[in-house]
Amino acid sequence: MKACVVLALVLAHAGAFAQALAPARDGPLAPTPAAPAVGFTQHLDAQLPLAVPFTDSAGHAVSLADEFPPDAGATLLMLGYHRCPQLCGLATQGVLEALRQSGLPAAAARVLFVSIDPAESAADAADKRRADIGYARLLAGAPPVEPAAIERLVGPPASIAALAGRVGFVSQPGDAAARFAHPAGVVVVTPDGRVSRYLMGVRFDPAELRAAIEEARAGQVGSLSDRLALLCAHLDPRTGAHSEAVLVGMRVTGLATLVLLAAFVGRRRRTR
Repeated sequence: MKACVVLALVLAHAGAFAQALAPARDGPLAPTPAAPAVGFTQHLDAQLPLAVPFTDSAGHAVSLADEFPPDAGATLLMLGYHRCPQLCGLATQGVLEALRQSGLPAAAARVLFVSIDPAESAADAADKRRADIGYARLLAGAPPVEPAAIERLVGPPASIAALAGRVGFVSQPGDAAARFAHPAGVVVVTPDGRVSRYLMGVRFDPAELRAAIEEARAGQVGSLSDRLALLCAHLDPRTGAHSEAVLVGMRVTGLATLVLLAAFVGRRRRTR
């Protein structure tokens, strides 16, 4: 009974302690925001809608099939929007870093980023593609190593909806800070345009990415990912970090977990 009382007191003060750990701020602590109804529904072995029209970063009208040439390896498909101030840039950099560290040749995979914002233009795609190529070359070092092919597309609402629906990508309108709330992750696609695997997040294990690419190149379909996708809606665009409410909530959860673990260990010792 005494241990239960102590545990209750500690849990009651966990929130205050976590708040003390948070950076100083003006005003009271905001409640943890509810996650928007966005994410990935994994559609393994789904065939992409290759006939739908898009526009590439050079302003050329293309179909999605044009981005899957016969001699292509695996495609690392990313959906987001080119002017995203939050996770999209981190995710793209994470893919390029993992590709560089995987040891795979440049021909093994290509990166294809498709905007979900029909208001974006080929110029927006070209700006971000130049940044992607610059970052890939920076990672290549000296002597330079040929980076993977990178392309960015824009398209009309019907094409975006067809592709997003086929790969299970669910987004929602955003706010003044971010036009869309959406998940961050990579859809690994076979050379003939079938979904092979999903890799969630903005940073990727090079060995896991290599295995996923080799699997997709062989036309194989992998297993479901058990990692949760990060959401742009939980990132503070002013600081480039997750919102303070989310961080404090995570601290409280971590403290409570530690306390419960300590109580469990103490109980086990008393029963021996």
